[in-house]
Amino acid sequence: MSLLQRILSEKRWAITVVIVSVVIDMALYALAVVPWSLAVTNARQRVATASSDLTAAEQARAAAQITVNGKLEADQELQTFYRDILPTDLSDARGITFARLEEAASRNNLVMERRSSSTNHEEGSHLARLQMTMFLKGDYRDMRGFLSDLEGGDDFIVIEEISLSQDNASENTEVLTLGLATYFWTDDGEGTL
Repeated sequence: MSLLQRILSEKRWAITVVIVSVVIDMALYALAVVPWSLAVTNARQRVATASSDLTAAEQARAAAQITVNGKLEADQELQTFYRDILPTDLSDARGITFARLEEAASRNNLVMERRSSSTNHEEGSHLARLQMTMFLKGDYRDMRGFLSDLEGGDDFIVIEEISLSQDNASENTEVLTLGLATYFWTDDGEGTL
């Protein structure tokens, strides 16, 4: 009997226990450890994906908050514009604009030949527009001063149309035709003539 056969016969019980233990360990490893390792790896991947999704969601929320804050600020500025700059109603719009225009014309030595006005109001809007047409006579330099006064004032008056021509009656006099507009806050039914 060789040495190997002798060891196998005498230690058969111990060798069998070791082989069975190795087989059981391999079976446990294959049936328990590997699936749990895969589950942990998958869980880590889901955590990483969720973390990147959370970061993207936080960035989107921050961008949305900036947009909301910008909209709120724009709404506040718009309300301030309506309240503090625009005339409050048609009579206020006429009083402010006509008085200011007449004052600027006389300060710049211009003669107001005539003026006309009309209003229009779109359905569903709280803003109405007062349109004015003015015909002024005077020197070109005085007309430039008038336009400078008009543009530099605090009132919200928009120059929509401007025309300059030579007065037929006098060679030294120019005729300035201005189309102007201002807006005023109104209730839905108000603002029409």
